[in-house]
Amino acid sequence: MGIVAVLVIAIWLVSQLVIGQSQAQVEPAPEETEVGVAAEITDCAPGVVSLAAMVGTFDQATQVSETLNNFSSDAIPYLWYEVTNTGLVDCRFNVGSRVTFFTITSGEQTYYSSRDCDRSDSKDLTVLLQANVPLKAEPSAWDRVYSSSEGCSAAQGMQAVPGGGATYKLKAEVNGVISEDVRFILN
Repeated sequence: MGIVAVLVIAIWLVSQLVIGQSQAQVEPAPEETEVGVAAEITDCAPGVVSLAAMVGTFDQATQVSETLNNFSSDAIPYLWYEVTNTGLVDCRFNVGSRVTFFTITSGEQTYYSSRDCDRSDSKDLTVLLQANVPLKAEPSAWDRVYSSSEGCSAAQGMQAVPGGGATYKLKAEVNGVISEDVRFILN
């Protein structure tokens, strides 16, 4: 009987040792259970967003735009911008119509400002700006007309701006970030 009891106890101890080892292998070590939590995406810090104004052509059928700085007398210029997060981490930035403006000047005179346009349907649109990946806005047509509190399109009866080789400057503003001027000529 004593031998049987010793064998039962020995078998039980061996089984507990095997079970204990397998549990130790299944349970990860504490350092393996710590998972790095990705930092929450935050708003872009001041100074990390750059903005470039663009003027050119846009083919609505192919959705292809091309910058251009000299327009024939019958060409309609399209305006857009590229916004870039120059920081090291992705961030959020509002590019909505409520905070986006285009201004066209020549000399000291402002010929067109999108602030004059009907902005009743202006909205916010927050996008993810990946680090150093430019984001291009959809081009919009400029009718080559003055803007005022009465409107900003040819359909609203606004007067055409001078052509015949006149030089203009386009500036974009998005959410407080202002682009450099881009020069173009209307023939």
